[in-house]
Amino acid sequence: MIRSTFKFLLAIILFSACADAIEEADVNQSQNIEGQWLGTITLSDSIDLNFDFTLAEAEGGNYAFRIQNAGNVVEAQMLAMEADSFFKVEVPVFANYLLVKLGDSTMSGFYYNPDAEDYKLPFEAEMSTQSRYPLAAIDPALSGNYRMDFSANTDDENSALAHLEIVGEKVYGSIMTETGDYRFLEGGISDGLAQLSTFDGGFLYYFRFEMGDTLRGTFFSGRTYQEDFIAYRDDSFSLRNADSLTFIKEDYDGLAFSFPNLKGDTISLNNPEFAGKPVIVQIMGSWCPNCLDESLYLKEQYEQYHKDGLEIVGLTFERARTYEMALKRASKMERDLALPYPILLAGATRDDKAAELLPMLNHVMSYPTSIYLNRQHEVVKIHTGFAGPGTPVYEDFVAENDKFIQSLIH
Repeated sequence: MIRSTFKFLLAIILFSACADAIEEADVNQSQNIEGQWLGTITLSDSIDLNFDFTLAEAEGGNYAFRIQNAGNVVEAQMLAMEADSFFKVEVPVFANYLLVKLGDSTMSGFYYNPDAEDYKLPFEAEMSTQSRYPLAAIDPALSGNYRMDFSANTDDENSALAHLEIVGEKVYGSIMTETGDYRFLEGGISDGLAQLSTFDGGFLYYFRFEMGDTLRGTFFSGRTYQEDFIAYRDDSFSLRNADSLTFIKEDYDGLAFSFPNLKGDTISLNNPEFAGKPVIVQIMGSWCPNCLDESLYLKEQYEQYHKDGLEIVGLTFERARTYEMALKRASKMERDLALPYPILLAGATRDDKAAELLPMLNHVMSYPTSIYLNRQHEVVKIHTGFAGPGTPVYEDFVAENDKFIQSLIH
């Protein structure tokens, strides 16, 4: 009885810090809240990022909370807490979460990033089948590739490849950079204003731009980041080859590392399980959405080719506050993705720099970066970044890289 009372008081204390901003609501217990919802997370400067999700009843008063972006579904859980009508929404892999109070066909609360200082963004939602942004008839000729220049005409200018696809009144998109992609973007165009967004539980991306011969707009991410861009239709534009950006420095013989696995055992390339086998070494982090995509891809390769000798090992560089918390983050990623290959905790906090711990590389410009070794453990390829299944180049990459992996094995 004492333990139950303590847990109840703890839940009340947890929510009291944000109760002043969460609207009170009388919940009609007979209200059916299963179905389609429209959620909004407010970023800096009152910028609203909208996203779609569905609720379906699960065991124990919990709900399946399925986040939807351009056909991609994130299977989150909305878990009932001791405090009446309060829920915690936990997402796969990422440490971020929502704390919400359920009302009558509405919910409100906050979105938290526990690894950042005072990271709390307002969240609200309502049962709705309307699109996340206003829609209008769109010229299908707008579909295609665009060269996108961020911070144009400044020292920070950098280019990306945007792909837009018009389907009816909706716009789907992907934006690829030399370090990865912004994953599954969805939105629409109304009165000449295009709005695209994605929310995967860990990252918040929102693009807003005016349509025309030149697309001009702003990219918003998280609570503070924003960057202007311009884009031009250019079906011939391409990014640099991802296999050419990272390499071993001339004064080093090859790749070497020694880091603890999630059980605390030190693992290196000299371990007997790697001897005489081709190895893919993945530089990654549980906080990184492109690493999630690449990990699922590498999981498929491991399951297909491990019997032929292929080994894969992940070197995760976490951004937690402590080593213990970093271990929890990495373990959650390994568990949620059911990764069959070993994960080594190479770095725990932001102070642990991958470039310093792997000094043989000319740089670590992207998470993820994957290093391919032949059976003699010579570096034969380094792939920087990862353009995942939300991009039009993914299937071609999978086909080409499959042939390359087969060449390492045979």
